Amino acid sequence: MSITLYASRICPWAHRAYIALAELGLDYTEVIIDLEKPREPWYLEINPRGLVPSIKYNDQIIIESSIVATFLAELKENHLVPFPGTPEAALKRARINFFVDTYINKAQPLIQSAIATADIAKKAEYANQFVEVIEKQLAPLLADAKPFFGGNSKLTLAEVLTASFVLRLYTFAKSGVDLIPQEAIERIRKIENWQKWADALHAHESVVGIYVEEDVVLATKRRYAKLAAEQK
Repeated sequence: MSITLYASRICPWAHRAYIALAELGLDYTEVIIDLEKPREPWYLEINPRGLVPSIKYNDQIIIESSIVATFLAELKENHLVPFPGTPEAALKRARINFFVDTYINKAQPLIQSAIATADIAKKAEYANQFVEVIEKQLAPLLADAKPFFGGNSKLTLAEVLTASFVLRLYTFAKSGVDLIPQEAIERIRKIENWQKWADALHAHESVVGIYVEEDVVLATKRRYAKLAAEQK
């Protein structure tokens, strides 16, 4: 088995693949893609969309972060996701999928909107809406976390697909970074189910192993500054 990972360590979507590979103990060759430069022709031949991550598994190319992570989790039986074939496995997979869908499609867009706007009132409004999604939709799904999703003591695919965004959430609210309002994080920390789970993510080596806060903050600020300039 030969795996080549084409990725960027500052990208939360690519971070998903790093977490999956680390958690599964899979060996791979890493090729860094500079996201601040136009994609080179050789990479566009690998992934015409120009996005990261991509992986080459033996001679096959697989793209899109959730597909990459799920593919890796399905290579062999493991603790991330139950193998299909039973009603119990199907139910567990459905619950994982629902949790991930809620975070990525309901919560994450609000954080992106909060970072993107320079309007303080709108930034606070987006952050407040985000906290409501955490409190009302996501925290109840973590009621049985031990400390990970679905009563598991080990990481699951739910964490693989959301943890990179959760790390950045807490980083972006830090004093001196101020990409999102600190008050939002202060409120989130009081949501017990959520915060126990988030603390477990921050303590888990496969989640934080490649994460360098300073690099992520710098790249994120540059990205949103560029987007703001393009919109003028």
